[in-house]
Amino acid sequence: MSPLIEKKKSIHEQVHQLIKYRIIEGIYPPNERLFEAKIARELQVSRSPVREAIRTLENEGLLIQDKQSRIFVYQPSSSDVEQIYQCRQVMESLAVSLAAKNATDKELDHILELVQTAEQVLSDDKEEIKQELVNLNSLFHDAIIESSKNLRLQKQLNDLRTLTFFYRSMNMEDPKRREEIVIEHGEIAKALINRKHEEASSFMHAHIYTDMVYLINYLDRQNQQ
Repeated sequence: MSPLIEKKKSIHEQVHQLIKYRIIEGIYPPNERLFEAKIARELQVSRSPVREAIRTLENEGLLIQDKQSRIFVYQPSSSDVEQIYQCRQVMESLAVSLAAKNATDKELDHILELVQTAEQVLSDDKEEIKQELVNLNSLFHDAIIESSKNLRLQKQLNDLRTLTFFYRSMNMEDPKRREEIVIEHGEIAKALINRKHEEASSFMHAHIYTDMVYLINYLDRQNQQ
């Protein structure tokens, strides 16, 4: 079996990204216990980079350590979603309002291009559509946050970045919700292009609220199964 880790790249970062990918894709499902030694054998690396990657993922919120120092995959809850998305509503509504005032024309064109690319992905109906849309979704929000030019705000939102990506992956499970998200992004982008900061903020607030409601309902359905 060929190694999963490339020697020329940082082993810790590769291990970190591989474990993160397996969590987000459900290969390591919520509440599953992870074993450092087993992962090291699977990835054909020493335990040291695995231990470091686990520590990083704990800080990002995707892994949880219990009182017995056992490591488990994060189990999302409706309460977590509500709290994180309430924070995002406030901060990203501010970010998009600032972006409408501070972004360069080139930055706004890039944001619009991301929406247009997502529209094309939807129309192509590729097999890997979900992952492409998750990535484009993240790039869209990241571009707006960066265009706000508020470094303090960027830092606060960066702290939520990994869990937000995790939730976005769940949000894209439903084809209908995928289409709605792209439409909502289009509304936000149009307001941005026209420099209508209050309208852009209102659209962003509503968009994140709709995401939150969908995710809470999604988790409730999962818990009933």
